[in-house]
Amino acid sequence: MLEPIGILDNSFIHNKDIGFSWGYGNNLVVFPTEFSKSITMGMPGSRKNLFMISWERTLYNPFVRKLVNESCGAFIAIQARVGKETQISVSELIQSSHQYRCIINACIEDLNQAADLAETNEATQAIQEMSEIFYKAELVWNLCEIMYLENPLGILPHLLEWVRIHFPNALEETGTVLASPTPEFHESFWKALYGLVFQLRIDSAIKLLRIHSGFQTDAFQSAFELLKKMPVFSVNSPVSAPEFTFRWNHWKEECEARIQAGDFFDSQDLQLLMEILCGKEEAFEKVADFFETWYQRMITQLTFTQPTINAASLGDQADPFLAAFTGFDDLSSLDATLLAVLRRDTRKVIGEMQGVLDNSWFTAHLADLLYHAGALQSFEDINSLQLRETLLRDYAICLFSHQSLWSVGVLYLDHCPTVGSATLEHLLTRLPCQSELKASKLIALAERRKLTSVVTSVCRVVGWHALKNGRLGAAVAWAVRAQDAPLATYAADAVLERYLQDSDFTSTDLLDSLGAGLLASDRLAFLGKYREFHRLYSANDFHSAANLLISLISSRIAPKYFWTVLLMDALPLLETNPPVFTSDQTYELMQSLQELTSSFQDDAEPIPHPNCQLNSDKTMLITLALSRNLAKCFVQQTGCD
Repeated sequence: MLEPIGILDNSFIHNKDIGFSWGYGNNLVVFPTEFSKSITMGMPGSRKNLFMISWERTLYNPFVRKLVNESCGAFIAIQARVGKETQISVSELIQSSHQYRCIINACIEDLNQAADLAETNEATQAIQEMSEIFYKAELVWNLCEIMYLENPLGILPHLLEWVRIHFPNALEETGTVLASPTPEFHESFWKALYGLVFQLRIDSAIKLLRIHSGFQTDAFQSAFELLKKMPVFSVNSPVSAPEFTFRWNHWKEECEARIQAGDFFDSQDLQLLMEILCGKEEAFEKVADFFETWYQRMITQLTFTQPTINAASLGDQADPFLAAFTGFDDLSSLDATLLAVLRRDTRKVIGEMQGVLDNSWFTAHLADLLYHAGALQSFEDINSLQLRETLLRDYAICLFSHQSLWSVGVLYLDHCPTVGSATLEHLLTRLPCQSELKASKLIALAERRKLTSVVTSVCRVVGWHALKNGRLGAAVAWAVRAQDAPLATYAADAVLERYLQDSDFTSTDLLDSLGAGLLASDRLAFLGKYREFHRLYSANDFHSAANLLISLISSRIAPKYFWTVLLMDALPLLETNPPVFTSDQTYELMQSLQELTSSFQDDAEPIPHPNCQLNSDKTMLITLALSRNLAKCFVQQTGCD
């Protein structure tokens, strides 16, 4: 049970209710409110704080990170093989399933080592619980692999191997017995022998039987002979199922005949062993305590009663074993999941695992594997493709809620043809960009996937951050890349204000190389042209500089607060001889001065810097310069006439 979380905010005291809104992955936003009152926006005192609550997920644990990365590699490998071929073979899918299980087992081993090195009991217990979860997940995965991918006609040998892997107690007890000075007198001798027979480790059982001092007696020799002659069903065996059934029944009849003849009357333990080999229900009831779970007993008992049973019949066979072992009223989530797997109820399997685990890693990868195998069921409300993509999307969203795992989530959404692109676009635009390096990574991902809206959004966000931090050159560059007119206008205004303060441009190389990027906004276009005016003036190309300056003024592209600066820039050009401004251009400058004087009187626009202020001294200087330049133009024109 989760412990309560305290939020230190007095507004929760004055408000009876708590509102909430789900975020992505493992985020929840809560806020104080009162549902009985209507909420009116903008009312004084209605401002409330928002609190984001995040909780840890198993995938975020450092010891589980390797599982996330390696399983992603296995997932991508499956999609690559599917892309090359029209249909991937079952053997390749089984190989991929083995790879997933190896990844889970490696994670379990890492967690067990971490538990041994933990400094506190609480940390040890938490890691052990996590290891137990992954152990159960691998147990279910292995059974799904057998039930969905293996040959259904030879299912029992695979299930028996599954029991051998997950219940090694028979080998452990055998080792304990053999390590004792007198193995046959060890209290677990017969239990170990029965355990070996349960798992059809016949060779090991015979070796243990040979150690017994009574091995040379008729009873032991008879048991030894029957064990040697016991037919074992194998998927790879050249013997067909009907032929094996015939041999099995013949051998079983011989076992029962020897029991009836009293061959094992002198040894009750051997008698019980032979009854187990014959599959007698009474015998299994006597050794019921030797089984840890209902499915262990079921598979063992079916091995000696129905060795050629097919997969379709396992679900019906499971019910009596489960009822006898735990009952359906006290069914654990693991038992419910395993029972659903035996019944091949895919929806139940996915639902149970989604309810137990705190993430969609298991269900997403399993659904993908079953989909490519053609074993993922379609339902009335959702087809197999939608189910696969939904689970993959949920897993990707979970990864996106982590600051460094989001890039792995991108790879999963790439293989969701229906919802992947829209989901990826939605998630990428909401990732926080703490640095331009991460922004560049996001933009590269978006450009490869032709998500232009993501590129624009990221450039816009980073551009505004750069503008707020005073990095004007970067702000202009991001605005141009985003083609964001408001941002470009704000950035250009900031550059102009910096110019007014320092009398020099920042990031001149950037401004000189923008080219068509200047069209992002009128203000940015003016900034670029004004920078070009200074370049022409510095190169003593006064005629070109004068024409460009007149163009900037007459087009009204310049902000009005900057007209004073432009007119002051015209002063040295007005004093040149011969004149570089024509009489018409001079009249244009006069008209602009008149309009500017009127606007300052009306206080139509705020003045960002004192240099933009048009005082009487500046007005007089500009007026005199315009008059002299106009006189020079008349003299020049008279001389030409």
